[in-house]
Amino acid sequence: MARIAAVLTRWLVAFSLAALVWFVRPAEVRAAGFLLFEQSGRGMGSAYAGESAVAMDPTTLFYNPAGMVRVPGTQFSSSGFAVFTRFNFNNKGSHFAEGLIDGGQIPGNSGGNGGGIALLPTFFLTHQFHERVSGGIGVSAPFGLETDWTRGWVGRYHARLSRLQTITVQPSFAVRVTDWLSIGAGADAEWAHAKLNNNLDMGSICQILGPQQKPPVPPVACTAFLGLEPGKSNGYVNLAGADWSAGYNIGLLFEPLKGTRIGLTYRSRISHTLRGDAKFSIPPKADILRQQSGALRDTAAFAAVTFPDRASIGLYQEITDQLHFLADATWTNWSLFDQLVFKFQNPKQPQVVEPENWRDSLRYALGLGYVLDEMWSFRTGFAYDQTPVPNRVRLTPRIPDTDRYWLTMGVGIRPTSRIRIDLSYAHIFAPLAATRNPDPITHARLVGDFDASGDLFAFQLTYDIDWTFSDPFGRPTGS
Repeated sequence: MARIAAVLTRWLVAFSLAALVWFVRPAEVRAAGFLLFEQSGRGMGSAYAGESAVAMDPTTLFYNPAGMVRVPGTQFSSSGFAVFTRFNFNNKGSHFAEGLIDGGQIPGNSGGNGGGIALLPTFFLTHQFHERVSGGIGVSAPFGLETDWTRGWVGRYHARLSRLQTITVQPSFAVRVTDWLSIGAGADAEWAHAKLNNNLDMGSICQILGPQQKPPVPPVACTAFLGLEPGKSNGYVNLAGADWSAGYNIGLLFEPLKGTRIGLTYRSRISHTLRGDAKFSIPPKADILRQQSGALRDTAAFAAVTFPDRASIGLYQEITDQLHFLADATWTNWSLFDQLVFKFQNPKQPQVVEPENWRDSLRYALGLGYVLDEMWSFRTGFAYDQTPVPNRVRLTPRIPDTDRYWLTMGVGIRPTSRIRIDLSYAHIFAPLAATRNPDPITHARLVGDFDASGDLFAFQLTYDIDWTFSDPFGRPTGS
């Protein structure tokens, strides 16, 4: 047992270091909200349908830890995802808040492609200690997003860069309680880092906040004497913060009949308080606002956010020895994401509240798998992913989310008895999503449509290490 613990410890350290090197950017095409399903390159080929019940390689550790009892010996899986995304905006009359002097429509371009190219890896290791007891560890990213809009775009006061990165280290354990029931559980140690920035419309800020100062700055003075016209004098704010937190996950795997498996899983919510800095860049002619208010100065900042819990039910059903059917449904508790509040150490800097009012969402997926022979297998799938954004007022360019439809395909190749290679492709369709989102500071309104789509390519390598250890009762285990 000491040898096993030492080996697993070395793998944990290696996995963690590898993850810190590889997690350079988050995936931009995600499940609803900022949830990532991209943990298994094999599973993507069937739209992740039934992953809580498939239990055929170490990636089951993430989708349902109870499935580890079906993975023999000691096996390692690593997946890499290449994500190509497109987020385009069609402006339909975005405008400043009503009542501003020299207001009207916001000048600017369409923002180009707010998406881009991203890479995402995952790592999983499982070991069968006994025919009924298995353990493992994984490093993955359950949440992530990135949108990056061009300088001078019409929505620059709402968002320029929005980035969320996570790394989760998940040690897990599973037991086959009976021939038809297995249970599993894992701990989630999660690191989260967020970076948000956007322009500040100093002309509008002057007219809205100037009269509140002592002595007051009347709106006419902002334009006539200071030269601060809406949309023509831009400041800039950059917010960044990070945090470690923890959660847990549990799973059940039922095998009521030969060739039939049903998986039930629950992954807990994780609450983060992201602590970091707010940095402001203000044009010289707007410096009077900084001097009078004491705000708009670099300061420590923090924001509390809760990543939602979710539950899944999945089905694996053999139709013939070569053909199997997959299905699942996943519920995500997005109603926890009610608002995003930024607070500052500088008491003169007002907190910023961005209402979200998200609602719970469901994801449904169906898939088919076909095993041609010992070397070749094929799969395909379809999924419908419901957006948690309740209406166009809450649709922001930071997360231009809408319902998503997945079409996927994949191929598995086993060149040797110990190695399996999986290649998968997915295209994501998204209908036009209309927005009338107000800027929380100046109430300027972004009006238009977002057009989104994405292409994902995945590679997974699964390797049977074929280690042999002795279990606590002295009997050999391993493949």
